Amino acid sequence: MRLISTAVLRLQRSQISVQALTRLSSVALFLYASWADNERLALVALLGVLLAIPYTLMEALVGRPLSAGVVPNDWNLESWARRVSALVALPVAAVAFLSVSVALPQSSLTDRLCVIAPVLLQLPVEAMFWACARTRSPGGANLIPQLTALGTLVSGAVLVAADVRVDIAAVPAQLAVLAWVALRPRVTLTGRVRPGARESLSVGSVYCLAALADLAYTIALPSVAGAAAGQTAVVVMRALDLVFGPFHVVLSASTREDIVAGRAGRWRTVTRGLTLAAWLGVSVVVLASEQVRRLLAADLAAVGVAVVAGYCVYKLLVAVSTWLSVRHMIRARPRRYLMSAIGSRVIAFGGVAVALVWATGVSDLVLQLVLCEALVVAWFLGRMRGNPVEPAPVDARPDGHIGAHRAPRSAASATRV
Repeated sequence: MRLISTAVLRLQRSQISVQALTRLSSVALFLYASWADNERLALVALLGVLLAIPYTLMEALVGRPLSAGVVPNDWNLESWARRVSALVALPVAAVAFLSVSVALPQSSLTDRLCVIAPVLLQLPVEAMFWACARTRSPGGANLIPQLTALGTLVSGAVLVAADVRVDIAAVPAQLAVLAWVALRPRVTLTGRVRPGARESLSVGSVYCLAALADLAYTIALPSVAGAAAGQTAVVVMRALDLVFGPFHVVLSASTREDIVAGRAGRWRTVTRGLTLAAWLGVSVVVLASEQVRRLLAADLAAVGVAVVAGYCVYKLLVAVSTWLSVRHMIRARPRRYLMSAIGSRVIAFGGVAVALVWATGVSDLVLQLVLCEALVVAWFLGRMRGNPVEPAPVDARPDGHIGAHRAPRSAASATRV
């Protein structure tokens, strides 16, 4: 019994459990809408994509500066994190509203506000997670996203039973978690300085700029899908992304493992093998079973096996390009990697522009994704071949959890992109 409790505690303190629960809540919300609220299925699908905004922004503006050790020691980290989330709320709301308007022009104002609300509330949830990862224990910090995900699962089931729209299922859980965080005793060991607006954003601005290109592409893709091929394309793309949830969880773990290992990392690792196994397993199941496709969404079952097979190839190429990008980042000069990252997004956005003119259905969109991701893989291979030899940076790897170390300024500056 003690062994089991120890294993559960270790799992709760790990980032794999956080990613798995977050992905599970997203899948469950999509299924709730598919089964009981099909009228708003496209809204729920788009919401799942838009939630990438708070995840990416708060990691760039709060998480990465903390991990790199560039946040002043005398700052009150939790106050700083709350301020950052408040400062970016307005532009995030504008982007989310525009995305819903473009992808689903037939949606009402109420529909758009109900999609925006969970996105905005997730900003302080993510910000407090990153701050508490430094000021509190790993398990205490992990409870913030874990309780949010579990609360979303419960709220969604209650809303389905009550025949209420399910696209707001995350809101009660987000509000409850934020109230719990606010009512917890203050941490007395943190600094007293509450930075101003400019200082709050500037400390993570470099990391934010590096993440904006990927985030913009993530948000643009479903909007383009809806504009080019209609509501069916939004649903199909989201359903296929959800079914690859286990693959994404392990892929994220493999990239984090690569970053921690640095230049000592190897190509052949257990986690990378598990990623390929997850991709193969999901691909076989979704291709072989029409019932699985129909369970996720009727639109997915109607598109045909060839489209699904193309999407499976696309996901494999995503894994390869991700691994190449991380390896290139570790070994290349920061400016060279930044140019490589920008080049890869130019290719991706070029594909989006072509899709707006050329794509007339889901099959065209999937073909465009496959071709562009293959070009991204070739781009990184070419850029890596010309990498100059760089001396190994100072080892400043984390010692067990997010925010567990404060890297020297020299080491932090050597790894910025």
